[in-house]
Amino acid sequence: MPANLFAKRIREAIGLSPSDHEALRSLRVNERVLSNRELICREGDVATHCTIVLSGFVARYKIIGDREQILCFHVPGDFPDLQTLQLRVLDHNIVSIGPSRVGQVSHTQLQAILDASPKLAHAFWRETLKEAAIFREWVCNVAARDALGSIAHLICEAATRLDAVGLVENDSFQLPFTQQDIANATGISAVHVNRTLQLLRSRGLIKWEARTLELIDFRELKRIADFSPNYLHLHPEPSSRRAV
Repeated sequence: MPANLFAKRIREAIGLSPSDHEALRSLRVNERVLSNRELICREGDVATHCTIVLSGFVARYKIIGDREQILCFHVPGDFPDLQTLQLRVLDHNIVSIGPSRVGQVSHTQLQAILDASPKLAHAFWRETLKEAAIFREWVCNVAARDALGSIAHLICEAATRLDAVGLVENDSFQLPFTQQDIANATGISAVHVNRTLQLLRSRGLIKWEARTLELIDFRELKRIADFSPNYLHLHPEPSSRRAV
């Protein structure tokens, strides 16, 4: 089922009925296998479908002058262009990071299942709100954290999001980011990224070899990053709140 990882994450956060689960299963998906740095969508494109990440990573980015600024990384189970259901013209680019596989689902199909199910409509709306929360955190990461904290935060986020869809095993996961990718995501130079990663290794916090990152001391990494996963909204929402 192409939407399996998406359904897993949504089911754990807000729940899905059997009929909603079946609606996701019924989606007809055109799959694309992508090599590193292959464009999925280009700024200015008029979208007729949404993309779901099936394996690997994709990134949103914009070109500012002669520099690429990565706005967000997306992991399996994400719909990186869900906003095109309402905002059809892309205002940024979406590209694969490392080998990846995506599925494309027509707007017509998605709109039909959302019209038929208020629960799914809520789930997909929630996804766009969650993306906004991630963007806010990324603004803070670029603007307010030093290089060590910023890169540590990026690693903590990737680990947490991958763990939510069952892609972390024995504290290790695949992470095909280059040092230039990290530089483009954090707003620092590739040379500074290299030095910072060496520092994280020398402190015994991570190992990163052959595209596999191992978390040696995740607790200390989170402390350095001042990382809290609350902005990712991965856990069940409270059904009620006490009045203040």
